[in-house]
Amino acid sequence: MGTPSDGTGRRAYLQAAGVALATAVAGCGGMSEPSKESVIRPYRNRFEEIIDIGELDRDSAESVDTVVNRSIRDGTLLYFPPGTYRLSNLDLSHYSNCGLVGNESTLVVPAGEQGNWIYGEPVRDLVLDGFTFDYREPTAAPVVAFSVAGGNNVLRNLTFKGSRGPYPRSGLELEVPKRSASLLVERVYMRGGSRNGNAIFTHTGHGSLKFVDCHVEHWAEGLYASPHSGPLLVSGGTYANNGIDQIRIGGGTTGARVENATVRMDDPQNSEAKPNMRGIWLEEGTNAVVDNCTIDITDLTGTYSSGGIVVETQFGSAKITNTTIRTDRSVPAINIRVPTTEYDPETMPSMKRLPSDTHVSCENVSISGTATDGTAVLLAGRNGCRFEDFSIHHPLGKRDGITIKSGRRTTISDARLRVSGVPIVTPGPMPTLRNVDLGGN
Repeated sequence: MGTPSDGTGRRAYLQAAGVALATAVAGCGGMSEPSKESVIRPYRNRFEEIIDIGELDRDSAESVDTVVNRSIRDGTLLYFPPGTYRLSNLDLSHYSNCGLVGNESTLVVPAGEQGNWIYGEPVRDLVLDGFTFDYREPTAAPVVAFSVAGGNNVLRNLTFKGSRGPYPRSGLELEVPKRSASLLVERVYMRGGSRNGNAIFTHTGHGSLKFVDCHVEHWAEGLYASPHSGPLLVSGGTYANNGIDQIRIGGGTTGARVENATVRMDDPQNSEAKPNMRGIWLEEGTNAVVDNCTIDITDLTGTYSSGGIVVETQFGSAKITNTTIRTDRSVPAINIRVPTTEYDPETMPSMKRLPSDTHVSCENVSISGTATDGTAVLLAGRNGCRFEDFSIHHPLGKRDGITIKSGRRTTISDARLRVSGVPIVTPGPMPTLRNVDLGGN
């Protein structure tokens, strides 16, 4: 790595080259990238050393592997000026407080790469920010994979450009095993899709995991986060037209939260590989909250759906609030399933035992659309469920409102159930009703 004096001289040269390059680009065509300083400013106080990779010829056929591997070390941030770089492989395992930040930079994946491409197991205080991963070469299907051992880790402003086609595994695989670690995944765009594999897969772990303002579309499965048992937050973003689920949460007993998210099933592609396009799937765990989300089910051509929000048999208690669900297809907007009585560690990796509380409450939830059959809400086998400030508007065909197959002590209050079929369907005793408007039906 050279002597300290060598390193200082090299950094000065690289920094000067980066400034010259940015200035030259800014003078062409009247369009300019963000300045180098604006890109690295958020990280200046975090890293001991910032190295500019501006010495690399952006048009060269040479990969950037050599200069990256020679420069990366603990306490170091590598800055990539605007441009396109070929990257064969990058292993960041065991590094601490290191990172790569790009200024509208593209990393090109080599042909045939279908395994771990950028990865680290474990890493600590990692930053990966500001890159497009270009895998449009037909045989390229890279995996970006990290297991974080501690500290505050950030994956931000990343665009996955290309389709994985039929190749398996996930585009992004993550693990936050320890409570002392946190991982923020922010503004990650994965719209190219796949016919096999997940966009994002999380392993089991107890640390804090957040997904903020991400966009995931047209994958065989969307955000698969149910194995994670630690604090789990999905905030904002769009999750659309993925098979199996758009958002799949667990959270163990700590309680996962999905807020301000947009979920759509309106343009199914490769439907033979994407059965059951669920919206938000509460697959395992308990104490979850779904708040202020928008869910639209308008086109299921060639596929089907268990519902806009599905509370699975392995899930415990959940609260759905301030959410709107549009169902133009005859599937449940909310599907609350019978709790299982058998614990299976293989299918419930985030849980050590079955949840004891299984009630579901819905507050300030609005359901509408042009669906003509089926039921808007399907409830089975859960006691003490509550629907408050709740509205259903399905005027066409013979669509029912709330169907209670089984379960005791259901309460419906301050509700407007205006449907073309039967507002409340139950083979057992009627639920407790308070201020319920049946719309004259």
